[in-house]
Amino acid sequence: MQIGLDYMQMRSRAQYYGLRWVGISLLIAGGLLCAAGIAYYGHLFWLRSGLDDYAARAPGAVLLEASPKGVKGGVGVSSVALPTGAFDSRIGQLGFTPMPSNAAWPVGTQPPASRLIVPGLGIDVKLDELRVTGSTIVSYASGDNPAAGYSTVSANPGERGAMWLFGPTGKGSHSFSSLSRSGELLDSGKEVLMFVNTAEQNYLYAATHSEVIPASALRLNSTERATVHLVVPVPSGLYDHFLVLSGELIGVK
Repeated sequence: MQIGLDYMQMRSRAQYYGLRWVGISLLIAGGLLCAAGIAYYGHLFWLRSGLDDYAARAPGAVLLEASPKGVKGGVGVSSVALPTGAFDSRIGQLGFTPMPSNAAWPVGTQPPASRLIVPGLGIDVKLDELRVTGSTIVSYASGDNPAAGYSTVSANPGERGAMWLFGPTGKGSHSFSSLSRSGELLDSGKEVLMFVNTAEQNYLYAATHSEVIPASALRLNSTERATVHLVVPVPSGLYDHFLVLSGELIGVK
């Protein structure tokens, strides 16, 4: 009888200590998970806290249209234009012929872009067919049908319309990560020129402004002028916000 009682007491103590250690382990694991969650979301908040710094406008650039036509349920890239003659002397220095944005070719008449060079940001990439609008990325992020709320037609270089170029993050001249420096350059009054080449001609665009738009709200709207929009997710590795650097056509060679 005594042996049986001793066994039951030992078993009860073992169960007690076992459950106690299990409880302590679960408590520690829960605390670590909570700490990891707080650290993760704190890091995201820190990364996103500087997104407003990416928004900038070129000196003298003016807002033409606060709400682009055809944009539904989201935010379209604002129509910001450079003042007349802003780059006339610079265009000649670079060997280009002035070409006003509103005097560009109709959509569908020019060949696609083959190369993009942005010297001020260290970007030099062969585009091939990377010129696609990126509507798949935006529609996936927003859960919307691209055809339902905005135009996904992307103009080619030199055409009247919006040319959308989505680029990757990372390192190297093929990456669009350096777009994050565009706001600082524009704020300081420095030019940001974009050379977009085709198999037949080279086109010169000048940056007008940069802005950050939530992925769920970004609409790939078009325009009656010849514009280019370089897009990259910010912060790097996340896809809930996009940095858009926009420019307009100023020259051809």
